[in-house]
Amino acid sequence: MEEFYEVYKCRRCKKEVILIADEVADTIRKSKYISCSHCGSKETVKDTSTSDLRKCMDHSAYKRVKGAMRQVRQE
Repeated sequence: MEEFYEVYKCRRCKKEVILIADEVADTIRKSKYISCSHCGSKETVKDTSTSDLRKCMDHSAYKRVKGAMRQVRQE
């Protein structure tokens, strides 16, 4: 089974960015880079890949703010 989501961790702010694997592959193929959506840093490290979004979000707490998911606690 193909992994659908990729989790990247920012080295600067220590937050996670969950991205769709096809979008990441397309970005890298076009010679672009992956950056943190929280602080804008290019220093991201691939953490895990999974096909279930709930597995990406198990260890952290999230809440919905104006329709968007926001990470409020991280272990």
